[in-house]
Amino acid sequence: MTLPVFFSSRAADAVVSQVLTFGEDVAGHAVRVRRLGPGDVLEVVDGSGTRVCGTVSRASADELDLDVASVTRTDEELPHLVLVQALAKGDRDLQAIEAATEIGVDEVIPWAAERSIADWPAKKRDKLAAKWDNVLRSASLQARRSRFPLLHDLVRGTGLTSSLSETDTVFVLHETADLKLSQALDASAAANDSALEDSSTPAAGRIVLVVGPEGGVSDAELDALESIGAEAVLLGPTVLRSSSAGAAGLVMTQNSLGRW
Repeated sequence: MTLPVFFSSRAADAVVSQVLTFGEDVAGHAVRVRRLGPGDVLEVVDGSGTRVCGTVSRASADELDLDVASVTRTDEELPHLVLVQALAKGDRDLQAIEAATEIGVDEVIPWAAERSIADWPAKKRDKLAAKWDNVLRSASLQARRSRFPLLHDLVRGTGLTSSLSETDTVFVLHETADLKLSQALDASAAANDSALEDSSTPAAGRIVLVVGPEGGVSDAELDALESIGAEAVLLGPTVLRSSSAGAAGLVMTQNSLGRW
């Protein structure tokens, strides 16, 4: 049976056989929405890899006591998978990061690209960032993840390069590219295997997929990214929207890494 999963930072404090009390952040949804009560089994995650499983011993809309049966921790998988998602109209960017979270993305960088129609005005930036963060959390719980993706600060235009490092392997999804993402991933895997044999060569710390806006990545942005070692790559013979391109690229990457 699939157990319901809730979020609370208190999960990090759990010890087997103790009774852990959660506040309204867990109790409100568990009792009012899921109709859970004494005797029901559930899981609570802290978003940083801790997963607590236990049985409800007392429940109200304000507090819930959980008899802790097990505490497990999920280690980080390396390399991290990073999605640079350009802002898009019609909540397509939210659809993109929701799917990416379900697929297993580790970090998300919101990008106000030069050709992005949507934007985060200064007065609304915190509110919109919180909206993205809520989507990442909800999608993580839906996917039963104990580790939630890290949301980075918004970057603009060619300033994206400042969020990337020399140890990153960066692929820009581009419809005019000749190199296929599948080929680039194979080449990257071979290079990393060689790096493991040569301690003087650092292995890639992250695999970064850059998804542009509806109007595409500008020449200036592509030049800036290529200047730090990024490669323009093609997903396939069809043109995908910004809401689905990242998800498709992440699936291919997970498969290349042997995780899927």
